[in-house]
Amino acid sequence: MRRGEMLSLALSLCMAAGSASAQAARSVAASFPVEEISIASLQAAYKAGSTTAVEVVQASLDRVAAYDKQGPLLNSFINLNPNALAEAAVLDARLKAGGPLGALHGVPVVVKDNIDVAGLPMTSGFQGWKHYLPPTDAPMVAKLRAAGAIIIGKASLSEFARGGGDNINSVLSGFARNPYNTAFATGGSSGGTGASIAASFGVVGIGTDTGGSVRMPAAHNALAGLRPTVGLVSRTGVVPLDSIRDTAGPMARSVTDMAILLDVIAGADPADAATARSKGHIPPSYAALLKPDALKGVRLGVLRQVFNAKVADPRVIAHFEQTIAELKAAGATIVDPFTVPELDTIPRPPQTPAQFKADLTYWISKHPGVPYPSMQQIADSKLVHPLHQVGMELAAIAKPVAEDADTIEGAKGEQGYRDGFTKAMNAAKVDALVFPTWAQLPAINGDRNTQLVDEPKPAPNAGPTALASSLTFVGSALQWPALSVPSGYLGEGLPVGLQILGRAWDEAKIINYAYAYEQATHYRRPPPTVPPLASSFASRFIGTWQLVRIDERDAAGNIKPSSRGPSTGQLFYGANGRLSVQIMKLGRPVLASGMMNKASEAELKGVVEGFSSYFGTWELLPAEGCVVHVQDGNLLPNGIGQRAKRYYAFDGAGRLSLTTPPRGEPGRETSQILIWERIS
Repeated sequence: MRRGEMLSLALSLCMAAGSASAQAARSVAASFPVEEISIASLQAAYKAGSTTAVEVVQASLDRVAAYDKQGPLLNSFINLNPNALAEAAVLDARLKAGGPLGALHGVPVVVKDNIDVAGLPMTSGFQGWKHYLPPTDAPMVAKLRAAGAIIIGKASLSEFARGGGDNINSVLSGFARNPYNTAFATGGSSGGTGASIAASFGVVGIGTDTGGSVRMPAAHNALAGLRPTVGLVSRTGVVPLDSIRDTAGPMARSVTDMAILLDVIAGADPADAATARSKGHIPPSYAALLKPDALKGVRLGVLRQVFNAKVADPRVIAHFEQTIAELKAAGATIVDPFTVPELDTIPRPPQTPAQFKADLTYWISKHPGVPYPSMQQIADSKLVHPLHQVGMELAAIAKPVAEDADTIEGAKGEQGYRDGFTKAMNAAKVDALVFPTWAQLPAINGDRNTQLVDEPKPAPNAGPTALASSLTFVGSALQWPALSVPSGYLGEGLPVGLQILGRAWDEAKIINYAYAYEQATHYRRPPPTVPPLASSFASRFIGTWQLVRIDERDAAGNIKPSSRGPSTGQLFYGANGRLSVQIMKLGRPVLASGMMNKASEAELKGVVEGFSSYFGTWELLPAEGCVVHVQDGNLLPNGIGQRAKRYYAFDGAGRLSLTTPPRGEPGRETSQILIWERIS
């Protein structure tokens, strides 16, 4: 780094601090900080006795009460679980009695409302099923409960999961709003799950993906979301849309949590014949395989065929060049462009009314007592959203699948996709394909038809719209695994996603690639419309702090003024998870104006010495009593990417002390204690 750049960085970057003990944290009368909490951090807090499942569920419900039906009005839930606190109390008693922690012990989980959860209505977004109670849990929900999860509620969705770019076309649930900017769509049809997890109403969630309904809301809400290979996860108890393509998938704020959730729900189901194919393809643990260097030596093909200038926003195309550079920097070999000749010649395989009718008819046969128990009765009820009425009427009169020409030709097209992609990927020796999750930015809520071209065209060959810009159709037509992982923000702070597509049963590979990319970039940040509540312990940190002094503690516990001398500084913890701090030793030499590029190394060292500056994000680890400073930028290049722990404590005057971990030779370790006073 050149000297001028170093000084410029020193003046613009920011450092941070944080400190104390878990016992001190527990003494503070504030609710447990569930914002952006991970599964590992939450379970560590349970083990340490820092919190209880009842407290965590209550904190989550408090956030739902504040933000879902008022305030930003995210409208991400259709129904909450009235027994969530009672279920949490049972888990607390079990843990207190010495019972083991399941993989999801005390973890609030959001479930899309087209999946059976006993005791809660299952509506599929259809007002005619508003009061329908399924008799049993879907097998995947039973697995969640067995792992200790608490179903906090059922998330909103487009009716019968018939929606992609938005999540508004349901008479029952109405608009769901994007927590990053409520004027925009969440993505569908699992948009309620996406918005609720992004807003920290739950820790992880389950969506379903037929044409992209996990990946689209994952991209729009800065989440990791996986569409598994069809057959990896049971579909029993899931309202079908197209059984050839339907699959349920995990959604989370991190790839690690997504993998942990997949570990729980993956596996064979005797009632779902498709899962028999998963035998021999599931590793002991997807989460245990994660490695930050997993992209090294991996060959990734860039599928530019699907996001060219005819369909994609120029900002999306330009941003993906940055994503490619990030993948290269993480060790991947990029094959660009990668082409599949058949992709341009095979008509895009459709989801047909005939398949929908056959699959829903079978589902209804397994759910006696469901209102409007036929496709014809649903269509005749006129209770569906007007956008779907014609589609339901077409499904009601559709021929059997074996006689429907569109379904038969669509199956041939899907096989053509699989043959073409297999041949091209093998020839190019690529491990996976990469391309954006979405060709445009999220749609404005309610805008379904605006053509994003200079010269609009009439239907059916209309120009691209925000709602017709999905790039998820590829994985859906193949029935192969594909995921979306956060890759940045465009426009008015709107998240965008990197899509990674693998061959059948390659979940472990592409999850690992996503994890390596995530660890190299750290794009996830919380949405601005849903900050920590005033009652949350996290809110005590938010604001700007001024450095009061720096003390030093030796191995014997003696405290004295720091040997670095008097210093000044400023620390900022943002409600959106951003962090910035600068600390400067007083009495440092100052270079005369215009002397920066002429200064000697010794002079430069004197100027920089005693000056600390970095910026990034902050995370609370209540079980350890520390705040983690994730450093995206640092005055010192070797500090970039560090996850620095600072142990926190608050005194009676509200001042914050942040203590560094001990450093030095055994028996002679020292820690720095930085004392901060809030100024705003």
